[in-house]
Amino acid sequence: MVKRFLAILIVLTVSVTPLYAGSQKTMVNLRGEEVSVPMDVPSKERFVFQRLISVDGRLIVFLYSDPKFRRPVDYAETYNLMGELLEVAWYEPAGGLKRVRDINLGNPKATKPARVLEIPHARPGLHWVPVR
Repeated sequence: MVKRFLAILIVLTVSVTPLYAGSQKTMVNLRGEEVSVPMDVPSKERFVFQRLISVDGRLIVFLYSDPKFRRPVDYAETYNLMGELLEVAWYEPAGGLKRVRDINLGNPKATKPARVLEIPHARPGLHWVPVR
């Protein structure tokens, strides 16, 4: 009985590990450094570059559109002036607006981006204000 339980546990562990290991992929920031992002983030190669904008002289935003749809923007990457990728946002027809951001954004103790992007979660005491 114990041997069967251990065999089942080992099989489950081996079969689950590849699913977890594949939950992240990498992108390259403007500095040429790798940034870890969730697998849900679409490849920007499927989009067409539209324009580059500057926000308050502190951020650079690359805007892209999907040729299959008639929206002016379907995908955006936001960088700071040092070339660090801070946020990726994209529109999914069935799921609406999606975004991931650097885990150090909103952390007052952080001195630089972590180069790890994740879906932002509401934290007590922090209020996210959209940039317009």
